[in-house]
Amino acid sequence: MNLGVQYYRAPFPNEKYWEEDFRKIRESGLNTVQLWISWGWVEATPDRFVYDDYDRLVELAEKHHLGLVLSTIAEIQPNWIHRVVPNCELVDNRGNRIRSVARCEHHFGLTPGGCTDHPEVWRRMARFLETTGKRYAGLSHLRGWDVWNELRWNVHADAPVCYCEHTLAAFRSWLKERFGSLDGLNAAWKRRYADWADVDPGRGPDLPYTEMIAFQEFICARAANHARKRYEILKQVDPVHAVTAHAAEPCPLMAGCPTEFAINRGNDWALAEVLDGIGCSSFPQWAGIDDADFGMRIDMVRSAAGKKKLWLSELQGGRAAIGFEIYGKVRASQQQRWLWNGLASGADTLLIWCWRDEVFGRESSGFGLNGNDGFAAERLDAMKVTGGLWEKHAARFNHYRPAPAEVGILFSPQSYFLDWAQEANAARMRDSLTGYARALTRNSIPCRFLEATRTESFRECRILFLPRVPVLDPEQEEALLDFVREGGVLFTESEVGAFSSAGFYRYPEERFTAPAGVTEIGRRTLEEAWIPVEIAGFSYRLQADQWLTPPAGAAPGEFFAVREFGRGRIVYCGTYLGNAYRRAPYADFERMIRDLVRQAGAAPAIEVISPAPEPENFLYLKYGESEGKSLLFVFFPPKTPTAELRIGGEYFRSGHAVELFTGREYEIRKGKLVVEPGQFRIAVLAEP
Repeated sequence: MNLGVQYYRAPFPNEKYWEEDFRKIRESGLNTVQLWISWGWVEATPDRFVYDDYDRLVELAEKHHLGLVLSTIAEIQPNWIHRVVPNCELVDNRGNRIRSVARCEHHFGLTPGGCTDHPEVWRRMARFLETTGKRYAGLSHLRGWDVWNELRWNVHADAPVCYCEHTLAAFRSWLKERFGSLDGLNAAWKRRYADWADVDPGRGPDLPYTEMIAFQEFICARAANHARKRYEILKQVDPVHAVTAHAAEPCPLMAGCPTEFAINRGNDWALAEVLDGIGCSSFPQWAGIDDADFGMRIDMVRSAAGKKKLWLSELQGGRAAIGFEIYGKVRASQQQRWLWNGLASGADTLLIWCWRDEVFGRESSGFGLNGNDGFAAERLDAMKVTGGLWEKHAARFNHYRPAPAEVGILFSPQSYFLDWAQEANAARMRDSLTGYARALTRNSIPCRFLEATRTESFRECRILFLPRVPVLDPEQEEALLDFVREGGVLFTESEVGAFSSAGFYRYPEERFTAPAGVTEIGRRTLEEAWIPVEIAGFSYRLQADQWLTPPAGAAPGEFFAVREFGRGRIVYCGTYLGNAYRRAPYADFERMIRDLVRQAGAAPAIEVISPAPEPENFLYLKYGESEGKSLLFVFFPPKTPTAELRIGGEYFRSGHAVELFTGREYEIRKGKLVVEPGQFRIAVLAEP
């Protein structure tokens, strides 16, 4: 387990602090430091690479028995880039060249810099990556590489990009590969282009969807291709150590905005395929991320990582600071919950941002684990506890694997692209998806997120939720119907599959659910928000959102239908429950989700009997196995002295468990366990 902290973003902290800081980092229970190696700093003069400060830090890490994670920050480009490589600027959707500037939280270098589709920009960037890799690949205390920080490539562009000649050429080449010929494109897009030069990408919302969806998909694929090229360079010089990358947030949360396309920093599933693993940043106190959102967030990244590495690449260290505002406290107990939640989700590398308070620009005075917010001492004391426990039980944690999930939530990038093409954001899609994810998390139901184009993963689930998925293509639709034919349960929301990925609307009778007996009658005005519903003999009062699209043959006011198909069934919901729940959570929605999961035969192996979830607090479980022995993580809400759990027969077969914080032994009787928190309102139960 790599439990580390980010230390250096050149030229801060000042060298006078280094020796003492590294000693204290090791004493605090951390075993790894992360260093940002910025292209703009290292090659401040063209063709001259200067690593003297990094070399000194590398030596200090070895002296103090600290591992190293090196982050290659190639997106901070040298100040000379536009002088040495003329006409390499990014171009926005109106044809304006983007002027690069110093990044708001970095002292030296430019963003967004030159477009990486420009061959000379890429040649020089690649040389920086190769030179850095060769210099440090042989270090005995190197633990891995973070090859692309938060997948940044357009910071400070402040407009949709890139529309330079090199990117347009790459877009048209991508279309040629996809459609084979101009005739193939014309047939798919229902156009009459006479020349490839006439094919222009989408340039903004509320215009024809077709080329806007396609350009967003290209930009997303372009990110994965760029990550692959960075990866291959480092792997050529260092085939031993893991090479990962991370985004600021999991891609299902990347709804975009008027200046950035949806998912414009890349699809985590595609990125994981070309890297050794994938991670994300998380600043829970700053961003208001509670236990449910944090658990959901990490599960998204874990789902994308698959069997590859999962990193918590940046985790909030101390109080946030942006400009002259003051933000919430970061207490030791909540920070430890984040760390243990990451471990419980299967992460093997957890990196805190950062050790000292920042001293540059808008982030000055913030984020330090050892910062000056008044809580550093308690955080470091708590870190010693966790670090010591992780070291003591290293073999157990290193071999831990979370329980496989039989409940899936479909993530459809194409649906996000459609939403952005109309509204300049995909918030509707994101909020519907996260509504279902929160409900499952609050029920401690293990779930996985399935990327819509990777249809082979569907069969690994018993029930699939399709929250607000208006875009589906024939291959996905056939895979979903096969899933139901073979016994799966498919839960769909209004207008599922109403559009193709080319952005063309389909009439209800043309959609994939029609052969299964589910056909909508069209959009109807929502007269009442709260509607009584009966599903499989259970009654609920559910909150509708936006409109109703009743199924054909429904009685007035009905918007649910359950249809048997093959050995499975489709549960159709003619509104958007996820959006309503995301805005204002309520118990009946959570109960409906729990009942549907149980009816599908996907009830979790370990369940909470008590306490019941409350609006603001809930008890949260994650569990799995390590070398054939059960491991259970129980996250208690405040003022909760005990929890009663139901333990399935495949877990804790010995009938005994040991809580690792306290050493207390528990006996499981008749499949039930009553447990108390250990430390930080967490209990970690291991099978002896």
